This record gives sequence, C-alpha cells and structure tokens, in this order.
Amino acid sequence: MKPDTHDREKQLAALEHNQRQAQARDDLQATKDQDFYARLGLSGPEAQADTPDDAYVISVYCDHWTHQDREVGQASTYETELDHITVDADALAQHVEQYGISEAPCSHPDMSPQACFRSTFPPEDRAYFEQGVHKYYSLLIHEMNGRPPTPADYEQVADLIGVRFDHRPERHEQEHGQEGPDLCL
Repeated sequence: MKPDTHDREKQLAALEHNQRQAQARDDLQATKDQDFYARLGLSGPEAQADTPDDAYVISVYCDHWTHQDREVGQASTYETELDHITVDADALAQHVEQYGISEAPCSHPDMSPQACFRSTFPPEDRAYFEQGVHKYYSLLIHEMNGRPPTPADYEQVADLIGVRFDHRPERHEQEHGQEGPDLCL
C-alpha cells in the first residue's frame, strides 16, 4: 500500500510544529538562564567559554638529594625539567600533578617578586628505592598572559592548583610609615 500524500504532509507539519515548540522552549530557558546569571551579577557559561584561557610561561626545576647531601644540607644535583614553556590552565594543573607540587612559597607573593611552588614529598621512583635519591620539584611562573605575575596572579594560580597560602603577611612598614622592618615585633 502506497502512503497517502495527505498523511505525509500531516507528519511533516507535526514534525515542524514539534521542532518549533522545542526551539521556543530552548529559547525561553536560555533567556531565563541569562536573567538568573544577571541577577547574581555573573556572566553565563557561554560568556566564560568565549574568554581565552590564561597563558603561563613556567619552568620546573628538580633538586636531587642523596643521603650524603642530606647530611651536608645541600643538594648536589640540579636539573631543569621544563624550561620556559607556555601552557594553559589545564596543562599547568597536569604538570603540578605530575611533579607533585603541593606547597605554596615560603614567602607570600606580596613579599617576594618571584614565588615558586614546591613539592613536599619525593616521588617513590626507581632512584628513590635503589639509590636513596630524593627528588624535589619547584614550579616557577615567569609570565602570565605576557607579563610578569602579580601577587594576585600567584594567588589565582594557588587557587587553580589547590595550594593555599598559610597567611597573608602584614606589612608593618606600610601601616606605620617607617622605612625599615619593625624590630619590635
């Protein structure tokens, strides 16, 4: 039996009607989403997806500590694992995980122009078990988006990689207007 052209036209009309309704629902939901984000003072996910990723120029350094080095108190071997490479936020997070970076700099970025993130435990690799070599990695950020990182950039990186600064240092010389450090602390 040959399908009736009238039935076919009805099916096409019903299909087009359903598509228009679905599009209208999607448009209404998008408007509601935009209004929701606007009420919160935020941009929607589409706006975030359109923003370019931050670009970081990083280096990763490795200190090798043998048993004798630990007795002396100084590493004897230093290596550069990554040297001035440009990465995005995802690649930065991958390198942080790969090298076990889990500690914030000992000085807050407000106090030091270059802060370096470090690993706290050596990886348990072949050199660790066979030769007793402890490797510690340091991540240095040279640039962020084509300029030297600011203290706010370091804090943004710390948040990105899940590292916290223990405390924000107080800058007594700014508060009291003195030239040097406050020796009466």
